[in-house]
Amino acid sequence: MVMTSTTPLHKFFRERPMAQELWKFPLRLRNLSLLKTPLIKEGIAGTPYEVIGQRGRCRLLKFSPSIGIHPSGEAIFVTPSLINRYYILDLYKGCSFIEDLVDHGHTVYLLDWGAPREQDRFATLEDHILNWHTWAYELALTSFGATKIHLFGQCIGGTFATLFAALNPNKIKSLLLLTSPIDFHVEGTFYQWANESNINLEQMADVWGNIRHDFLNQTFKMLTPLGGVRQWQSLLKLSWDKEFVKKYAAINSWVGDNINFPGLTYKKFIQELYIENRLIQNEFYLGDRLVDLKMIKAPVLCFYALGDIIVPAQSSLAIKEYAPNVEEVALGGGHIGCVISGKHQQKFWSEVENWLTNTREVEYAS
Repeated sequence: MVMTSTTPLHKFFRERPMAQELWKFPLRLRNLSLLKTPLIKEGIAGTPYEVIGQRGRCRLLKFSPSIGIHPSGEAIFVTPSLINRYYILDLYKGCSFIEDLVDHGHTVYLLDWGAPREQDRFATLEDHILNWHTWAYELALTSFGATKIHLFGQCIGGTFATLFAALNPNKIKSLLLLTSPIDFHVEGTFYQWANESNINLEQMADVWGNIRHDFLNQTFKMLTPLGGVRQWQSLLKLSWDKEFVKKYAAINSWVGDNINFPGLTYKKFIQELYIENRLIQNEFYLGDRLVDLKMIKAPVLCFYALGDIIVPAQSSLAIKEYAPNVEEVALGGGHIGCVISGKHQQKFWSEVENWLTNTREVEYAS
């Protein structure tokens, strides 16, 4: 085929794939060179917030709707994972769950766990739930002027939110969980690692204090040994797309920004939940308080990811055996892909928005 002035460009490139790749080559060079500059990471965790309280290393952040956006009258408290920075939920403008919430008029309170200090090696799971989480949630209620608000948790943060909801059933308007483990004996790869490896948890806590983030990173890399290769393949294939490269840089910035896991908390979390699975056996205690999942009275929206090998679907859906009113939603992608993939996150965002709207309408009707 000879290119003429009357030949449609799309037809020419479709019939000449090599020409299309040549056209993308300078774009690939430009975008890949941006990975070496700080400009590509501008705007990460960019949704404005104010710090309305701090206790120890923990901060309570408040994200409010911008001027001109009509407030919805709804507030949602976000409990992120303990071992990752919260901003996977606020990656950058246009790729942010928190931004979407405030753009719909909702007020967002988020517990930023912060990076563990040396003394946090002695911080227990009770400290995290009964102290810091309780303090932050009560402060959010006071700030919003309400007796109950919505509680959202992601990954381990969802497990923490579930524990809190079971202990404080009258303070929760609804519970939203995203890829959160409840039944820890559903056989995923992390369950196999926790139960089949010969790790001395007590010795790790004694020697390291806080469990090092590089050890945790290697743990997750062992779960997906080809993950790094696939990432590079995707980058090389799609490097002509500037938006893809921007998201790639933001995700890698987040992955490289992991934090340590307080030693005593890690020990109890792995031993009593992953290994002994006490939560669904109704044998899990925080201090002298039994965590009984049947105490959860608020409606629950449970998200699980179809490709999640970290928290298999049935681990998350175990909440249905205990809470009286659970709605489940399947998302495409994996444990993180369901949050940051444009195709999947739009379903996630819209389902949350519909949930908050419907919950408000039911409350008004009653």
